Amino acid sequence: MELLKSLYTINSKSGYEGLIKSFFIGLLADLELTIEEDCIGNIFITKGIAGSYPCVTAHFDEVHAPTERNIIVDGDLIYAVDNQGEHVGIGADDKNGLWIISHLLHTKQVLKVALFVQEERDGEMPGCRGSMACSLAFFDDVRYILAVDRKGNNEVVTVGKGNIRLCDNDFIPNDLLQKYNYVCVDGGRTDVVALKERGLQISCCNISCGYFNAHKPEEYSVFTHLENSLAFVSDIIDRI
Repeated sequence: MELLKSLYTINSKSGYEGLIKSFFIGLLADLELTIEEDCIGNIFITKGIAGSYPCVTAHFDEVHAPTERNIIVDGDLIYAVDNQGEHVGIGADDKNGLWIISHLLHTKQVLKVALFVQEERDGEMPGCRGSMACSLAFFDDVRYILAVDRKGNNEVVTVGKGNIRLCDNDFIPNDLLQKYNYVCVDGGRTDVVALKERGLQISCCNISCGYFNAHKPEEYSVFTHLENSLAFVSDIIDRI
């Protein structure tokens, strides 16, 4: 919980992701990793040596403008208010994904991670700018990509905006979907959709990670939903 609260206090509006990137990389100082940054600012991490890797992705940026955030924990609920007591966004889209990935990097022996900048639309600027500009070579030895960037608590996006097929509906075994109460749905555009648009051939999906009221001042997370998402993603990695 304390790590999540720390992530929420760092504003990372698109184009200003430096602080959150430094903080996140600092969390990994005790691990043996290969960490690379490309020219646009995306971060690519490899842990372990393998012929092929599972890969998980999230993005550093958020839509909310910088403001003072006082993080409130009310039982299972996490949200923020400013110094006047008004609700403000917490950037759970996609700091919840960063929280999950931090745990996975500390627990999995073999893993690849892609962390993108500038996923969110920003005024007239389109979204997914980091994933549209990155080299696809990082994914040459990747079996599949699990994005943890979906609102809610029970959805696996298998078809993205524009009718982009990310994976088959049976990509994730049905017993795992039932165990963690997830269902396959159509969704919007995010980094894995952009990668598939560019011709990436491997299976991808986008998984709910416990945040609600995305992009609004009333944004909040439910911690047990986030923990369930972590367990779900971890189980997929162990199984597939």
